[in-house]
Amino acid sequence: MDGQFQGEVPERTPTPQIWIRLYDGQELLGRLLRRWQAANGLWFYEVSLTLWAHAIVRGKDTAEPADIIVSVPATHVAPVAEEAEAYKRVPVRRHPAAIARARTGHRPSAPPASPRSRASTVIREPLSRWPEVRGDDTDRWKITYLRRPYNDTGPRRSVLHHASCFVTGGAADLTTDQAREALRQPGAQACDACGANLLAT
Repeated sequence: MDGQFQGEVPERTPTPQIWIRLYDGQELLGRLLRRWQAANGLWFYEVSLTLWAHAIVRGKDTAEPADIIVSVPATHVAPVAEEAEAYKRVPVRRHPAAIARARTGHRPSAPPASPRSRASTVIREPLSRWPEVRGDDTDRWKITYLRRPYNDTGPRRSVLHHASCFVTGGAADLTTDQAREALRQPGAQACDACGANLLAT
């Protein structure tokens, strides 16, 4: 008999801790609520941050912890080692347009870079917990396959990850050349949380 009929409380969706890098280089520790993919294929991590907020309690001004929810680009999050297993159980939502694009193998053209966006790109010293992709023959890569309906006759959708990616586990046995070839296949896309998207540019 299902546990819910025996009075058991269903398992809650995990909200593991995750590091967030802000636009100015600061790092905060938040809670990962879900991962979602926009129509243009970019991935975002919806996270909860606990900050201070003004409150009035019994007529007196005070400050209390308050949660805010923001969407952070996948390129600006990093794992907490102890949470590796919980990341795999966090909900994932993909935009239908991104799914359709992955099925056809079509990749959107990169948006033109404005002077402001180029000026705001600051190269900083890499941190140890952020994956570092060297781009040479010493890197290793792995592929995961996405679920699809039983009647889907299109190409099987796959995602390429760097060996250091915290989004998924598994063996990483592809060389950089093999990873580039894998990205050329219909339905293939690159994970932008670990630097695999650099191979697609």
